[in-house]
Amino acid sequence: MSETLEAFGHEEKISKKILIIGGGNIGFNLAKNIEETLETVRVKIVEKNKDRAEFLANQLNDTIVINGDGLDEEVLTEANLGEAETVLALTNDDEDNLMVSVLVEKFAKDQKDKDDKRTMALINKPNYSLLQSSLKIDDLIDPRMTTVSSILKHIHKGTIENAYTLSDGEYEVIEAEIIETSELINKDIKNSNLPEELRIGAVLRDKKIIIPRSNFVFKKDDRVVFIVKKDSISFVENIFRLSSV
Repeated sequence: MSETLEAFGHEEKISKKILIIGGGNIGFNLAKNIEETLETVRVKIVEKNKDRAEFLANQLNDTIVINGDGLDEEVLTEANLGEAETVLALTNDDEDNLMVSVLVEKFAKDQKDKDDKRTMALINKPNYSLLQSSLKIDDLIDPRMTTVSSILKHIHKGTIENAYTLSDGEYEVIEAEIIETSELINKDIKNSNLPEELRIGAVLRDKKIIIPRSNFVFKKDDRVVFIVKKDSISFVENIFRLSSV
């Protein structure tokens, strides 16, 4: 993955010191996930509500929880904002989340330190995305997109594993399993009557990733990842027979 990202011009490194502002459900679950998957990463959370901060401290094992206002410079000094490599502003207040990015710049030691830090802000109001470049926020997190992805799994029939939207919902990236009722079984791609608006990216078969060509033949239990224009989704559902009903 790192080699692929580098080929696209992204030289990414895993942050070892992460500061989360806001210990709501998103901040809490992020910290918990990091604890479970990235042993070498140190996480701190700044949470304004005392009861919530105590809850976080009891539920998290390796995360340092600080009770205080994430916009208070003394609190941020205590949280060692200057040493944090990635700062995530995940409060319920969009304005507070944007302000955190301003404070990140203020705490930076020099231009290199400022450039090396990554800031991410949770934003519910789409108009605030216009401020991303002027405030030097690396990534805006739109909770609606995550919600849409979860809902899509339930909207489509049958064996959808994952579904994500692109270009404001104009396209969907879908991962689905080919079940025994699919008319694709034992057909090659070029003779499968797939719509022009669909492109297959990869197939997982017996734990092996296959980048299929036109003569690739589908088999039962293949897991197919494809991108499709929303206008063709109902046709795709039928031809993939994503439901055994």
